[in-house]
Amino acid sequence: AIMVLEHPEVASVETEESGRRPAGPLIAFCTGSISKLIEADNSDLHNYSFLKLVAPEDLLNVSRYFERMSASNEVMFDEFALLQRPHIIEGDIFVSDQENPRVVVEAVGAAVNDGVAILMRKVRTQPAPKRDKLGNYIRPEIDTESEKDEISLFDLLSTEPETSDAPESWSKNPSLSR
Repeated sequence: AIMVLEHPEVASVETEESGRRPAGPLIAFCTGSISKLIEADNSDLHNYSFLKLVAPEDLLNVSRYFERMSASNEVMFDEFALLQRPHIIEGDIFVSDQENPRVVVEAVGAAVNDGVAILMRKVRTQPAPKRDKLGNYIRPEIDTESEKDEISLFDLLSTEPETSDAPESWSKNPSLSR
């Protein structure tokens, strides 16, 4: 799924209607394939806060991901969990945090002048983490053996044409060379 979010530096500006601002950048564009990751329709996500889709235990990680992107012109990779059933539409059935499965995604993103573009690929679905007596999340042990044969977005996008299985004609195009 691909999303375009407003630029993280703009995300702290107040909205005109309410005078308040939801936490994090709003979703400006989202492909329909988001429904293959989480139980949400792309039309419902327009102007919705991206951080409300993120699993609570990964909010700090995703916030730092956005900070790194806004401070750099590099492409950034990360892995985090989204809520499988986010509470988007008022009146929909609310699924509590403890019963809401997590969809772990691999993300590649980059900040541009007017926003952030993020490409996400589903890695796995896992149960919500349990909490200890102090309320801290206890992350479940995950068997990643089945993921070893899959090519990651990082591997796919960081492959040099000279070392990949791409046809030689791709790397000999002078207009594409640096």
